[in-house]
Amino acid sequence: MNVPRSLLTRRHCLAFATALAMPRLVRARAAFPTHPVRMIVPAAAGAGQDILGRVVAQGLSEIWGQGVVVENRVGAGGTIGSDAIAKAPADGYVLGVINSSSMAISPALMPSVPYDPATSFTPLGLGCSNDCALVVRADSPFKNVADVTKAAKDRPGHLTWASAGSGSSTHMAGELYTMSAGVELVHVPYRGSPPAVTALLAGEVDLSFLTINSVLPGISGGQLRALASTGRTADPLLPGVPSFAEAGYPAYEASGWLGFAGPAGMAPALVAKISGDIRKVTTSESFKQAILRSGMLPMNSSAEEFRDFMKTEIPKWREIVQKSGAKLD
Repeated sequence: MNVPRSLLTRRHCLAFATALAMPRLVRARAAFPTHPVRMIVPAAAGAGQDILGRVVAQGLSEIWGQGVVVENRVGAGGTIGSDAIAKAPADGYVLGVINSSSMAISPALMPSVPYDPATSFTPLGLGCSNDCALVVRADSPFKNVADVTKAAKDRPGHLTWASAGSGSSTHMAGELYTMSAGVELVHVPYRGSPPAVTALLAGEVDLSFLTINSVLPGISGGQLRALASTGRTADPLLPGVPSFAEAGYPAYEASGWLGFAGPAGMAPALVAKISGDIRKVTTSESFKQAILRSGMLPMNSSAEEFRDFMKTEIPKWREIVQKSGAKLD
């Protein structure tokens, strides 16, 4: 078959231009990032999410040779910051920390959340878990979970308990206990863990469900006593303290998790690079030690593993919210 010379020339030119462009495209992908990246943290400075975000941001900065700037976007149970992640361009230059509260608990409690946890994000990898603990003052008469349950059943609606806020993982941990034990307690939400700890120490509440990292200083200092942790098994950060499952509630589990995500629609090659670099950080010994010092437990995963994990976690927490009848205070 004879091919017109003009068509042959055009095809050659296009093929030649494509061949010239390919190395540039490959170099562009490999060069990411070419300017600073933003890491959105939907929590205040010093919170568990903030600690995780800053440790990983520092590690990524060292790998990429570019700054990764942490931006705290606080409010509405983490949904304000999470919405900022979801609505960012899908070019990899805006990443963020997500957790069980902003992805599963708050959407189940709030009538209208401006994003869909299942479709508005690109999961990139897990970072750590942050279990809660049932905590009382050191001078409290309660020595174990059984003591609390008995007192609550003897005087329904009398005992008060603090959480780090409505819609938080600490809120759900407490609601799951009241549901599991069949007791009635008065929930007193605070704006974060520090004021909740202060209230407990001041005697404003009888007990608290708070993240372990937020109460470890008080436990170590002898002002607070942990009665149980909320993971499936005893938490290694609280030696000698049983989990709720070990304390007589075998179906109880309320483990909080934190990870990284970008907006939906990120290119697969970009996801592979960013997720792989995050995992380089989260599997390093320096990361593990930093997270353990903060009172959390290090985790890591691929982007695919984190996506599959979220598919089970979102409906699990939604079911807990619905069964507990929890409401925003």
